[in-house]
Amino acid sequence: MCDSAIAGGESLGLKVDWSGINPYLAFTRPWTFSPISMTQEYKEPSHGVLPKRVEAKEALRFPPGVPQTEPIHLSGAWIMESTEQADALLGGAVPGFVYRRDGHPNAASLADALRIMHGADQAMVTAQGMSSISIAAMSLLKPGDRVLLGQPLYGRTSFFIKNDLGRWGIQFEDVDVTDYDAWKSALEKPARMVILETITNPRMSVPDIESICKLIHQAHGPAIAESGPVVMVDNTFATPALCQPLALGADLVVESLSKFVCGHADAMLGLLCGRNEIWGRMRQTMVSFGMTSSPLDCWLTHRGLASLNVRMAHAAASANELAHAIAGHPRVQAIDYPGLADHPDHQIAKKQFNGSFGNMLSIHLKGGLSSAQRFITAVADDIPFCPTLGEAQTTLSHPMSTSHRSYSPELLQSLGISGGTLRFSIGLEPTSSLIGKFLNGLNHCDD
Repeated sequence: MCDSAIAGGESLGLKVDWSGINPYLAFTRPWTFSPISMTQEYKEPSHGVLPKRVEAKEALRFPPGVPQTEPIHLSGAWIMESTEQADALLGGAVPGFVYRRDGHPNAASLADALRIMHGADQAMVTAQGMSSISIAAMSLLKPGDRVLLGQPLYGRTSFFIKNDLGRWGIQFEDVDVTDYDAWKSALEKPARMVILETITNPRMSVPDIESICKLIHQAHGPAIAESGPVVMVDNTFATPALCQPLALGADLVVESLSKFVCGHADAMLGLLCGRNEIWGRMRQTMVSFGMTSSPLDCWLTHRGLASLNVRMAHAAASANELAHAIAGHPRVQAIDYPGLADHPDHQIAKKQFNGSFGNMLSIHLKGGLSSAQRFITAVADDIPFCPTLGEAQTTLSHPMSTSHRSYSPELLQSLGISGGTLRFSIGLEPTSSLIGKFLNGLNHCDD
């Protein structure tokens, strides 16, 4: 391989001193280079700084054909040929890339794939899930606007609206996300934005998105860029494999792609997609606030997207079997999983997710916080306490001390979140083995 790599380089007419150079680093893929002729030999600069490039009559190019796997485009900037081209690129008259903060090929290809899956007019990939929520809020809201929060929500989403945007004069109101009458009451006054989750965190409630969207838009009209109630749905727990909220009447969809879409816990990204009528300032806000994605993270997530449907199918089936296996256990006070027939939103979930119920579930232990800690310790080698979700390995989280730590004791109690609440993201382990691990953990809990 070494000799062939060197021969490949020399056959291209490159005059290179190979001493001290690892040929594997230089020409492990000699087929990626087309023949070029150099105008000068490389000379070691006397000042000790390598030149940016050795001038050539032709730039190095890939040969004809398309790589089977999408390349990672790590460049921070793209070369332009003229002032006219620069003006056209920066003005959006022609497609292309100029500066990574404005966009890059890996983000564009991932966003387009997700746009198609969601049936969206527009889509963009952001630095993380909270970036997507922030971009939407800062693009659409102004001081005095009112936001309805379909509770329970991810704790950081609530904190952002109530504390960070509250400082800018944004008003808010909590609404029980599954209480239709509560929505009707809250909509007696105009709202600029409504935020809810497809599957709530951590109680696994499932709101009737279609009915809520109809109610909101009938009460105050359709949303546009400058007015009207914008319904934004966080679809992280469901992913497009289970649900496409835009088809149910939502205006915007956000997701933390770091979770199940990536699936390997090695990337951090967010998705924002939606309708043309309200897109307006979204991309400008992302660029201005520096919330652009990383090419490597986009590449890793696009890789994970290819197996999303298969992974979700297995994990959801395991979660369903697990929930039924531990239902009625003497040390479990309650289980939050919409696949159980006695779950209050079972029928809505069955309709909304086409017969599947997702991979997320929560249990409430009778022994409270002490039992939760006993369970965490007992399963530590198999089910790590890790405040994330959607990866290949099953993980658990303790909402009261992590995702919902900013909530008051009164709000936690009203939402049914206690010290004994544990949230699980079911992974790809054999289901029978996973059930055994859960039963082992429960055997260490207090009655």
